[in-house]
Amino acid sequence: MTELVNYYNLTVEEAKAEVNLLHVEKIRFFPCTPSERDSFYELWNRFGPEAARTAILPALWQGKMPRPSEVYGVELEY
Repeated sequence: MTELVNYYNLTVEEAKAEVNLLHVEKIRFFPCTPSERDSFYELWNRFGPEAARTAILPALWQGKMPRPSEVYGVELEY
């Protein structure tokens, strides 16, 4: 089994708060790979926002994408 490295040193609650900033309108301009963006759209449309955000968690956890709070300039209180 592959171990996921916690790049940003986030707790699970902090990571969930980060991905909760993402929605269909914002993901279009979010700096992620096209396949991550397509996957987000597809999951959002088929299973809803929670599924789409959950699918993004591993990429955020591993540091493969920036934190949404930094991209959008939002202060999150955990």
